[in-house]
Amino acid sequence: MASPGKPPSPVAKREDPEAASRREISRMLKGPVAERFSTLVPPLAAHAEVYKTVMESPELLDACFKIFRSRRDAFADLLVDEQDQPVEADDVRLKCGRSVNEIIGMCVRTGMRNFAEAHFGDSITPAKDAKPAKAPPKAPSKGRFKLLNVIGLGELFKRNYGTDRPAPAGISNSGRFYASIKDALDFEWQVRFFPIYVQIPAHVFNKLGVGITRMDTETRLQQLAQLAVNDISKAESVLKNPQMIQEMLDNNVLASSTVNELGSIGFANIHGALDHLDAKKKWDVLANKDTALRLHEDKRITQQDIVALSEYLDRLNEFALDAIFDLRLNRDQMQMFLKTAEENLGPKLFMALFGPIQTVVPDDHEEQQKLRRYQNFTQSSLRGLVTAVKQLEDNLRRSGGESGIAECLGTVCRSRRPDLEAEIKKLAPVSVGA
Repeated sequence: MASPGKPPSPVAKREDPEAASRREISRMLKGPVAERFSTLVPPLAAHAEVYKTVMESPELLDACFKIFRSRRDAFADLLVDEQDQPVEADDVRLKCGRSVNEIIGMCVRTGMRNFAEAHFGDSITPAKDAKPAKAPPKAPSKGRFKLLNVIGLGELFKRNYGTDRPAPAGISNSGRFYASIKDALDFEWQVRFFPIYVQIPAHVFNKLGVGITRMDTETRLQQLAQLAVNDISKAESVLKNPQMIQEMLDNNVLASSTVNELGSIGFANIHGALDHLDAKKKWDVLANKDTALRLHEDKRITQQDIVALSEYLDRLNEFALDAIFDLRLNRDQMQMFLKTAEENLGPKLFMALFGPIQTVVPDDHEEQQKLRRYQNFTQSSLRGLVTAVKQLEDNLRRSGGESGIAECLGTVCRSRRPDLEAEIKKLAPVSVGA
């Protein structure tokens, strides 16, 4: 019991668990994790603040993520749960209170924050009396992207989506940009796109969010830049349902161009046949524009056919669809045909012949010519496979032999694979890769 007239002893304030977790993660990253990377990457040991050095360089941050993936064993003693038991899965909570995936997301956001400040030349949280900086944007590093002119891409976004208005008083350019993107950053592969992200106006991130940061290739970012805000608005008027609009924006905003061209009736027809797929797969199919449009336009293709092919439609070109229907395959044979082709050609060659055809044209004239030759070759090779399968099947039938489409296709693919691989390697432009 407290003595009369004596004030009670102050009760110690319990620390917020979230704040404690963040503090512990920061301690680990700046201490044991940084020391481990200094051992694995000796040049880092020369820096007094390894964590700060890495977070200020997208190239170093990207490299550290790759080292972590290839040498996860070197961090095994740090990847433990509250009972000090090893944690193998990236989505399981560690002793520090976060999972590997969550810590990666934190690092990506910190790296983006630092890169934005360096690019815009001001602080995320400026002093109250500071005026927005007008420093020229920092030029992106050369040679980091095979296909894209980063400055040109930024101009394309500004032309098609509009530029940002001047930042309000008390808000810096980097602060406005970072606020628009931070909730859309979660994955380590996004680090390599930092130089592109800072070229995109903040209001575009406010509207599209993860619709931009889920574009995981240079080609997809280029396709997104080529869309206009009006294209997305038109697609929204076709969809009408706000929940479905948001689902499209969150999963693959490139589908908006397809939705636009399909119109209400065409979209309802295709979407109805894809409704059994998970949201990402469904919108990836619709983003594969030429193939999705062919599904609607080709009167041979029914909703039941679309269902039968649905697992492949996000990675088939329209000429592959022609091949399937030119051979008059029934629905049971369709997936078998594609599986047989993939097994006998191998995944890489299968995608070269059957996969979506690149529509983004490189800036370099020689690369443009090479891309056209490559595209023509893949299309003619696919037609050649179909012709050869038909001929082999006809010859076997005339001679009294019994062999189905799958056996004929397997034979043709195996016999042609070496020559096709050699030609693809010779013709593939830099933007595609051999």
